[in-house]
Amino acid sequence: MELIRISDKKLKIMLTPTDMCHFELSADSFGKNPQKTRKTFRLLFEEIKKQTDFDADERHISVQYFPSREGGCEMFISRISDSDKESCAKGRAEERALTAREDARRSGSFRKLCVWRFETLDALLMVCKRIRQTQYIGESIAYRDETGFYFLLFSLRTSSPLEIPDEWCFLSEYGCPENASLFRLYISEHGRVICGANAVHTLAELA
Repeated sequence: MELIRISDKKLKIMLTPTDMCHFELSADSFGKNPQKTRKTFRLLFEEIKKQTDFDADERHISVQYFPSREGGCEMFISRISDSDKESCAKGRAEERALTAREDARRSGSFRKLCVWRFETLDALLMVCKRIRQTQYIGESIAYRDETGFYFLLFSLRTSSPLEIPDEWCFLSEYGCPENASLFRLYISEHGRVICGANAVHTLAELA
């Protein structure tokens, strides 16, 4: 495990495939099992405290996770200040129109907020084109962060708030899912909007 202290509030962690096994961390299941995730971060924070004086309190941090093709990952861990918490709370309030919620009166399905990360602009454009082909009518916004990754935030209707419909499985061909609840805080500090409302339809025209 390699640690890079970016600032008093931020730490970069690089894990090898061996480290991933040691901390019981899997790219496929990251964030899906709350109990397992908490156990993983307790082990991780114990090791961080041994190597640095960084105060990694799991109750007051944000995590940005980037799996690598070799099987390891990079993580950016940031301490959340009081002002950050207020900003995050505001972001969650704005997301309520998009986040997973039951619409039992109409179809009994859920509205799920999704964020996907892409390594290239071409991948983002192709995804937008394929999403448009599904007759997509939801909201969507595209972003780019300071490391050069592209992100698409959008909502879709699912039978479960924890699953993506089979017809959307093509997304995995182009990019990786991100934790939507942490994304707004991360992108507000490390990125910018490149296409606002209706990004899917706007960017699909460029593919």
